Amino acid sequence: MAMVFPVPIIHPAQYDAFRRAIGPDLPDTYDEWLQHTIKHRGERLRQGETLVEVEVDYDQFIAFCAATGTAPNAKTLLDFAIKKSRG
Repeated sequence: MAMVFPVPIIHPAQYDAFRRAIGPDLPDTYDEWLQHTIKHRGERLRQGETLVEVEVDYDQFIAFCAATGTAPNAKTLLDFAIKKSRG
């Protein structure tokens, strides 16, 4: 059975806000982040995983961090995408 793996998708206009909040866990530019995402997406597909793209909104992400008492970082971004993908 293939594992379903959510992929957080950040809108280019919101990338700088995410980068400021998350810091060095994200590449410096949106283009670098996109290339990194594409590379890892390919690796996961080769492993037989099913990917679900999940659009993440900056304000919703920050509200999630506040509600869960977690720092905005790459792991929390993935946790938010997982929660959002499950409804």
